[in-house]
Amino acid sequence: MSFTVFDPTDGPILKAFAPAPRLTSLAGKVVGILDNGKHKSDVLLREVQELLRSEAGVKDFVVVRKASAYRPAPAEQLDDLARRVDAVVAGIGD
Repeated sequence: MSFTVFDPTDGPILKAFAPAPRLTSLAGKVVGILDNGKHKSDVLLREVQELLRSEAGVKDFVVVRKASAYRPAPAEQLDDLARRVDAVVAGIGD
């Protein structure tokens, strides 16, 4: 008797990454909120928005929710968000 073993895990995704320069202030900026879609992530991120608005002077927010908490956001979704905002906060729930 023989067995076939399948490995269901994904291998590492290796990409070159150069972070954007850090902003000196969020005052008057538009901040993207990337919600990973986990339970209560929206509640947590609403609180983060209120703090950023009241304490950092953020002008506005663009909220995007990933289709799945367990997969990376599609490149098109991230590219669109990057075009529309000055900075991004990615958050989780649970």
